[in-house]
Amino acid sequence: MIKVLFVGGNKRGIDQLSQADIDIDYVQNGMIALSAAQTKEFDIIIIEDQLPLMTPIRLIKELISINSTVPVIGIIRSDEASMNLLESFGAGLFGCIHPESSSNEEILTLLSSAKRFHDFIKNVPKISKRHFSSIGFQNIVGVSKPMLDLYHLLNQIKSKNVTTILYGESGTGKNLIAKTLHQISLRRDRPNIAVNCPAIPSELLESELFGHEKGAFTGAIERKDGKFLIANSGTVFLDEIGDMSPSLQAKILRVLESGEIERVGGAETIKIDVRIISATNQDLEQRIRDGKFRQDLYHRINVFPLRIAPLRDRKEDIPLTAMTILKNLKKKHNIVTGCISHDGMQALQSYGWPGNVRELENTLERIVLINDLPIITKKEIMAIFDESSKPHQEYTSPMTSTHPVSSASAEISISSSSEDQRSVKEQTHSVNTSAIKTLKELEYEVIQAGLSRTNWNMTLTAQQLGISRMTLYRKLDQHGLRKKD
Repeated sequence: MIKVLFVGGNKRGIDQLSQADIDIDYVQNGMIALSAAQTKEFDIIIIEDQLPLMTPIRLIKELISINSTVPVIGIIRSDEASMNLLESFGAGLFGCIHPESSSNEEILTLLSSAKRFHDFIKNVPKISKRHFSSIGFQNIVGVSKPMLDLYHLLNQIKSKNVTTILYGESGTGKNLIAKTLHQISLRRDRPNIAVNCPAIPSELLESELFGHEKGAFTGAIERKDGKFLIANSGTVFLDEIGDMSPSLQAKILRVLESGEIERVGGAETIKIDVRIISATNQDLEQRIRDGKFRQDLYHRINVFPLRIAPLRDRKEDIPLTAMTILKNLKKKHNIVTGCISHDGMQALQSYGWPGNVRELENTLERIVLINDLPIITKKEIMAIFDESSKPHQEYTSPMTSTHPVSSASAEISISSSSEDQRSVKEQTHSVNTSAIKTLKELEYEVIQAGLSRTNWNMTLTAQQLGISRMTLYRKLDQHGLRKKD
């Protein structure tokens, strides 16, 4: 049974609530609601979009001040309420109901999600409750079952000096999770250094991590401390550790085993105390079988693994995530947009989001920059989706690429300088012309071959294809390409 406080109604509420297994207390205004919230415990508070004596936004703030984790759901009956939705969300709103368009299933899902989140927080130790907001944990947004499981594990290790690895697809928020792990740890007042391993050439990454002595290599004009020494007594986050070279993996293993480093070109052994958090979007066990990742390092970094669910597996988090992104975009770009319409939110939830939260953020930013409108509707969202399904100028056709496609294996090869000078005619001969294929079929084959060659390394595949990673994710979704287990 869900205990609900309904504010602003005299047992009228909304029709869909009559079909739910809930116990409702009705009060007519915000002042009575505040008194009720202080004397009785409710799982959810639902408020009308127009209230006597007190505005809905002010009531939300007052209710959150009484109980910062109580889910507050707003009723949206008017355009004015829609325009104020983002402000209400910023005040602590959990979700909203559109009585004229929200289905019974949508409302019940929202209520169930709110109840589950509230029950979860009630069972959290009192000392840990301060980490929770009305929509998530610290700066992490999400109330779905996979996110609650993640919050439970974060609480389990917050005061423990344990090596942790984050598994998740690109764009799922591994950087944010790693930052949160540091913020709730006993090292929170010490340095927190993040290193994007594939973004730094392998020959320079060792120097970045361990530092170097003067004269260690060309350009080393003075001694330099590395990230590990700078982060001493704090945390080092190694993002995409699966892309690290085997030789450097051995040195990371030494840090984990002995807490010792040496600068490049130096002989001095330096003792350090750092917590290592790593992350990857790859299957490290498969990379071990392929001889590309050390098994001993895997066991060292895999002490406490955390898996971050992709956005498509927690679609009930999309409204909260989208509104959080929109709130940040409003501040960043000074836009007038105040909400996403009900049909617009349905469109967002029906999409697969292969690029996860990063793709959602990029999509919404593009929408608000193109359409600085008070309300984002399905029309504006579908226009972006339709645009992404069209051929992009940044996509290089295999017929003109300097990375020709072999007719025997359909693999993308990295051309040498002499190959770069081949004529278009010679490149054309490298394509199997025994049968005429559509551009879509050719595109599918080229992307599939590129992914196979790079072992599904999205960054490298996108670079070889001459497209952005966001475009690559969209192409994967359009062609239904998924990595096989």
